[in-house]
Amino acid sequence: MGALDGKIALVAGGAGEVGEGIVRVFLEAGASVVVPSRKDDKLVQLVNRLGPEAPEGLTTKVAEIGTPAGAEEVRDLILGEFGRLDIAVASLGGWWQGAPLTEVPLETWTRILNNNLTSHFIVVRTFLPLVTQAAGSYIFINGDACDSPVPDSGPISIAAAAQIMMMEVAAEELKENGARINSIVIGTPVATRSRAKTQPEWLTADEIGRYAAYLASDEALHVKGESIRLNDRSQIPDLR
Repeated sequence: MGALDGKIALVAGGAGEVGEGIVRVFLEAGASVVVPSRKDDKLVQLVNRLGPEAPEGLTTKVAEIGTPAGAEEVRDLILGEFGRLDIAVASLGGWWQGAPLTEVPLETWTRILNNNLTSHFIVVRTFLPLVTQAAGSYIFINGDACDSPVPDSGPISIAAAAQIMMMEVAAEELKENGARINSIVIGTPVATRSRAKTQPEWLTADEIGRYAAYLASDEALHVKGESIRLNDRSQIPDLR
């Protein structure tokens, strides 16, 4: 039996490079996984990369989950097909570096905050109530810019820090509930399919997926309202 056998999971951002590793591990751990993307070709590529066996538990949906209408489409799909949601993982946003904070164009600021913060708010607002009903697990995927200011990447650091507070507020509001909400803060660069050069100490997307699967499993029922920094693969537990 896998650590997530019978669980229904949403991986928002699952067609991305880190998200792909999370999806792969969740499928291997026995979960049924729903992955939305606003681009159909991204979902086709994900299915092809996962190989012929893993997609048996995979459901894909063309939808822009960072918008209210897109998130509601995905929510309706999950409820219609499965009737519940046990796990939600939000691996959303991207990197930007380009100018000191006082020189960031307002258009750039707005775009980054929408992609890296508002999208998280929409996903929390739409899917955390479902996870709460199932006494399940909600996981933010974040980076160490949340507490390590990066020059010329001010909007990224600010959005990442706000994600932590979003998690902490939600955790406080869930104190009396059986649901869990946590953040994984990735403390190293990630070795992904598009990086031509990597270092041995870098975590892989699948290793991040393994930690997320642990956090979503019954092994981590005691972990609530935590921001867990992953700096080293020795922190990655074996899945049972």
